[in-house]
Amino acid sequence: MYKRVLLLASALVVFGCSQKKDECGIQDKSDFEQLFTKDEVYHNALLNTQKAQLMASFETKALLTATYLNPVFKNRPCKKRFKDELKDGEYFFVGVYITNSKKNEFNTKGYSLTLDGLKPLEVKKLDKDDPLRYEMPMVDNWSTYYKVKFKKTNKNDFNLIFENDRFGRDILNFSKGQKPLFDSLTSSDREHN
Repeated sequence: MYKRVLLLASALVVFGCSQKKDECGIQDKSDFEQLFTKDEVYHNALLNTQKAQLMASFETKALLTATYLNPVFKNRPCKKRFKDELKDGEYFFVGVYITNSKKNEFNTKGYSLTLDGLKPLEVKKLDKDDPLRYEMPMVDNWSTYYKVKFKKTNKNDFNLIFENDRFGRDILNFSKGQKPLFDSLTSSDREHN
């Protein structure tokens, strides 16, 4: 008797999780299926995220995380979740935490963010409940988040520079091309293995 009840309850849990359609009409996986499938947007965002840290006297004075959004959303079938087409510029999701600051603004008090020396064209502060925050990695409650747009560049490799007058600078290297995460072996090393 107990085995049948347990079997029935587990079947209800597995099959009872309903299939949902998202705002684009694409069939979402059930809650149970989501436990075992990879979130492609999050995975791509994680591959295109870097962290910058400005320090003085062995203390972190400012922390910035930046996700290069263009490769993350380039192949996405639905554009409703991210309304910009990303063709008119280089877009970044930026999180900033500055010690002893209530607003965590990266463009005040001597802080600046540039892409190969060029200032941003647009800086949009994101609300706490902005959907983009839920899809990005390394999001916390004490940082302030922005969507930052820079002028479109023809270079494949470029530098996002976070700096301060007093605490120096940190340079993040981004690339438009997909580079393997671990590319330490040369082609001749691969042939011998």
